[in-house]
Amino acid sequence: MLSRLNHVFKFRSVTRRLLSTSAVVKVNYAAAVQATNKLTVQSIQKADGNGMLHVTWNNDTANRYPFVYLRDNCQCSECFHESSLQRSFDTVGHLKMDIQPERVDLLQNGEEISVTWPDKHVSVFNSEWLHSRRLTEEQDISKGTSTLNREGVIFWNAEQLQGKIPRHDFHELMEDDFKLYEWLHSLHSVGIALVTNTPLQAGESFKLGERVGYAKTTHYGHHFEVHAKFDANNLAYTSHDLPLHIDLPYYDYVPGVQLLHCIEQVSSEGGANQFVDGFHVAQQLKENDPKTFNLLSTTRFQFVDFGKDMFGEFNKKFPRLIIELDENDQVIRFSFNNHVRDSVMLVSPEKSIQLYEAYLAIGKMMRDPANQIEHKMVPGDMVTFNNSRVLHGRSAFKITQASNRYLQGYYLDWDAVYSRMRVLAKQFNIPFGL
Repeated sequence: MLSRLNHVFKFRSVTRRLLSTSAVVKVNYAAAVQATNKLTVQSIQKADGNGMLHVTWNNDTANRYPFVYLRDNCQCSECFHESSLQRSFDTVGHLKMDIQPERVDLLQNGEEISVTWPDKHVSVFNSEWLHSRRLTEEQDISKGTSTLNREGVIFWNAEQLQGKIPRHDFHELMEDDFKLYEWLHSLHSVGIALVTNTPLQAGESFKLGERVGYAKTTHYGHHFEVHAKFDANNLAYTSHDLPLHIDLPYYDYVPGVQLLHCIEQVSSEGGANQFVDGFHVAQQLKENDPKTFNLLSTTRFQFVDFGKDMFGEFNKKFPRLIIELDENDQVIRFSFNNHVRDSVMLVSPEKSIQLYEAYLAIGKMMRDPANQIEHKMVPGDMVTFNNSRVLHGRSAFKITQASNRYLQGYYLDWDAVYSRMRVLAKQFNIPFGL
């Protein structure tokens, strides 16, 4: 696993050197890579019997496309609105399931396929566009990718990441789109990244968030401030020890990414943050105790939060799995937050005892020093992490006349993050399948 992690960091370093001289160099390098890997059509076969077009590519792989699929996805200006980039073809009103083309032709040395339909309408498909939308064959369905836990995600423990959290400079992220892409990719792959040299004033996390998209507003406001205060409505707003957790599990749509900017830090001991990769812990549990893993991935705990804050009185409640899996049984979310776990349990007395045993087992694995990294932020640090994967905690601290601890937090949704990554990947011709 360490070698895989080092490979990713090494790749990023090499990519930086290759693409750091100028925008022209970046585009030229990417264009050269794209030209080398360009996919064109080698041959086509119109199979009327099963209503499909068989396409063989210049890398000797093959795919099948139903004619009904090709007619539905015609990209001409009549069927696909040019400025909105949305389908204007009336699928329900005009698509016929038994449609067969009059002819199919290869154009531009295999860079395009032309399909002429019975009504003389012509659809022209670019080879790379068509290849990127190839359908999955039945024997490959089990290998399909998850909608959330996508390719490139790397699990880690303390040995692999202690002192090695990916670092990115705030000013570079604000000025350089490629550096911005690298930071977002760190969040996707490793789940945590440290932004350094952030100005020591409120609102800087908001500025960085605006480089990505828009904020995730919660009942705590458009952002939140972490410092000890009287009558705290959240344990984060005290100076007490804060056990490992994710934020806001009582939301149906949990905030995806958290940005936590350190503006002031206590000079005394304490106030350090701990982080754990929930995906790694879940994988450990699956390998060592499949029965407990199955229980925590099929039985819901209820989480609650109620009180008053920015938008008045609130009462949040949602039942969720600690370990959430996709259709391929891959972990896509890890939700653990002991201080907002409800006393309501939606199970029998017997099963509640089993759940307590499972809960303690996973909790102790999270607190195992072998799985936990620690970083005490200095003013100017901004730790950013996947809130559905990386658990965070904090050691207790003492407020003195000389120093206090003041952090400002901000949430982003993965919808905004992945949207920005796709835009940047297209800008730099980076292969990105998310």
